[in-house]
Amino acid sequence: MRTLVKISIFLVALTTLSCRELPDYLLGDDVIARVGREYLTKDDIAEVIPAGVVGADSVAYVKAYVDKWFVRQLKIEEAAELFPESEYDIEKMVEDYRQSLLISRVDQFYIDKQMDKEVTDEQVAEYYNAHKSDFTLDRTMVKGRVLRFDASYRQTKRLKEQMQKALSSSEAEKSFTDVCQKNGFELIDNRAAWLNFTDFITHLPVLAAQDNEPLLDKMGVQEMKMGKDCYYFDFTSVCRKGNVAPLEVVADNIRRILLTRRRAEVIRQHEEQILQAAQSEERLRRFGFDEEPQPESDSLQQE
Repeated sequence: MRTLVKISIFLVALTTLSCRELPDYLLGDDVIARVGREYLTKDDIAEVIPAGVVGADSVAYVKAYVDKWFVRQLKIEEAAELFPESEYDIEKMVEDYRQSLLISRVDQFYIDKQMDKEVTDEQVAEYYNAHKSDFTLDRTMVKGRVLRFDASYRQTKRLKEQMQKALSSSEAEKSFTDVCQKNGFELIDNRAAWLNFTDFITHLPVLAAQDNEPLLDKMGVQEMKMGKDCYYFDFTSVCRKGNVAPLEVVADNIRRILLTRRRAEVIRQHEEQILQAAQSEERLRRFGFDEEPQPESDSLQQE
């Protein structure tokens, strides 16, 4: 039968502790609360109570904290009763986790100390050129522009010519953008960075479910119309699904790959160093492996 747990709260007047004001609880010595043989002390509370919480607020905070602490301790006690056989497994998991944290801190110490975290554009390009087959696109990507304007605009032919000429000179491009701004046309310019083709066509009056790939086969400025809106659009660059991805699309991924490799190399070198040092100091021995093989006895040889 489960033993009845005795819970007590002792109250005593306190004002300040560790530069934080605690509520005027009546406490016995340093103890604020108890569950069985587990105690909650003033120091425990002082570590968690937020700075600036005073008066009635601090009283409410401490009461709520104590209640949560009660529940936590009671659950731990109940778990020990329900799963007594799992105590060793839990302790082993905690120890494994503790060791993993320590090892990670050692690794990170040498990574911070020794690893060059700068990856140059030349290094990225070198890796890209040596591993192009690893960067096959699983989707089509494009660069281009979409212009949406009112169908009532009378100089549509000239506007189309201006959009085409804007690709050839900065002066023509300025003239084209000025016209768009003056008339309130919506110009979406995605020439600076690669964009998924499916995202590009969301600005056009097409259905995403249909096959829009044929649009990529046409050169120059294309046009569409829907209701009172007209659309001019063009593709300045196209990289289709199945082709090697452009360098700028995978550059960040390559940087992560190179940094991961450097990280692994720093860890490997450090592990080799500490292993060699320990071996030279004769601190290591593989029982069952380091011993010289013993000759068989005469009786075994006779058999």
